[in-house]
Amino acid sequence: MKNNKGITLIALVITIIVLLILAGVSIAMLTGSNGILTQARNASNATSTAEIEERIDMELAAIYSAVLAGDVTSFDQNYVNTINTNLASKATASLATTTTENDTINISGTGASGHITITGTKTATVDYAGQ
Repeated sequence: MKNNKGITLIALVITIIVLLILAGVSIAMLTGSNGILTQARNASNATSTAEIEERIDMELAAIYSAVLAGDVTSFDQNYVNTINTNLASKATASLATTTTENDTINISGTGASGHITITGTKTATVDYAGQ
């Protein structure tokens, strides 16, 4: 009686076919418009935008509370430079107007913007536009 050891050619071909199918499914899950890599990239972009929105919102709230406390009565370029440092390149603040009637700072970043105005009566109004 003949004792055969090893695998048959048919078993080898079936194994290779199964491995190719698994590889194809794995590659399809990773790439494509609904793949894991695309979803991860979209989530990263959404997180970055939310971080910018949060930084702008926090900065506007800090300025607003400083105005209400009486710590800030007008805006100047030095104050705007401090705000830009706080925003850490996530958004940009600029001095929009400086008059005897009111001072306005605009803050803008990707996906969000806002501005704050101190009026002549030393009250502040905030306008924020997030996504």
